[in-house]
Amino acid sequence: MKLVIGKTEYDVKPITIGDYEYFTENTEVDDLTLIDRLTTAPLDELKKAKFSQIKFISKLLRSRLDEGVNKSSLDLVCEIDGVKYGLIKPSELSYEEWVNLEVFMSEKPLNIGLISTHLYKPLKNDKMGDERELIDYDLNECKSRIELFKEKMPMGRILAAFFFIAIFVQKLTERFLDYTEQKQNENKNKGMKKQPQKK
Repeated sequence: MKLVIGKTEYDVKPITIGDYEYFTENTEVDDLTLIDRLTTAPLDELKKAKFSQIKFISKLLRSRLDEGVNKSSLDLVCEIDGVKYGLIKPSELSYEEWVNLEVFMSEKPLNIGLISTHLYKPLKNDKMGDERELIDYDLNECKSRIELFKEKMPMGRILAAFFFIAIFVQKLTERFLDYTEQKQNENKNKGMKKQPQKK
């Protein structure tokens, strides 16, 4: 998305994790700060722009805050500063990684930056899509990327990944419960066959 201020065209940046946290904590942000944070327009140029134009752009960006965060596709691989990161494969998580992710997702308030570094890890090689291979889990490596992800990872991408993980856990739980119920029924049926019949 582009916007024009004066005669110059500027980009509207994606809403990052850092932006999301900032605007969640600071609900009364002024128009110039909002536009400065979410576009490539320099603050000096914004101050020279017409009042009506600033108000219009600010209103547009405020409505985009919710839309931009909620409307995002699930990316299996993304790139930040020339490094490719792949979405985790839940079935391939190590025990330590699974436990840490579960703990971090249950904390209040959520440390979205830390969780995001667990959801997307650097690729080992050039394989993409379903064939992607991620580096081995290391908590310190994840922590080393928090600030980078807060600054550059779109929040919408992380919410799509959260949703993906939630669906995976739900399906896994359903399968486990179905399996448990099936085994209980099998054991019950075996027990009934073994009981002697009364004469």
